[in-house]
Amino acid sequence: MPVIYYAYYSPVSERISDISTQEHLLGRRLLSQGLRELYHISVSASQVDAMLRTEENGKPCLSDHPDIFFNITHCRGLAACAFGRSPLGIDAELPGYFPEILVARALSETEKSFLQEAGSTMALRQEWFYRLWTLKEAYVKKSGCGVDTDLTEFSFFFDRSSMPLRITCTDPHVSCFQEKLSGGQILSLCSLNTEKEVTLVDRSS
Repeated sequence: MPVIYYAYYSPVSERISDISTQEHLLGRRLLSQGLRELYHISVSASQVDAMLRTEENGKPCLSDHPDIFFNITHCRGLAACAFGRSPLGIDAELPGYFPEILVARALSETEKSFLQEAGSTMALRQEWFYRLWTLKEAYVKKSGCGVDTDLTEFSFFFDRSSMPLRITCTDPHVSCFQEKLSGGQILSLCSLNTEKEVTLVDRSS
């Protein structure tokens, strides 16, 4: 069962480099907390990097624990780390402005039609776009297939009559999870169908 640790943060400054460092450190803290609490592996946030190696596809993994899968994401005001028993991918975004060219580049024809129908206001259009976008990014991060992936070759579908939202993918091997957090961020996870239940853990401090 995937577990997602997440934490809100306030930017330490207006400099992008400072915020990037802050997000990186917070992601490492969440990773070390999850390793300690879920797997009883005691490691500090500053020691985590020494445990990591990079796979051929560029995805980080734990050198001595190949059976533990994790993925980290961050966006404005939030960092999150997902843990599971099989490959998974996580992505988060705070809805807002996006260039319309991304609709053509990222969404399938079915998804474009859905966005047109569901996005009846600018706020709704932004929210539903980022619901789709974060799922696309989570899917790519799960598979480790890289930035050259044609995002229009797979689609996600929402059953808006169900609460929580039921989400399916044209890839039958993928299970999808999505949550709109209290801070407004959209958090999406893609994992194998064998891992459908997801637990959210707020580690804000």
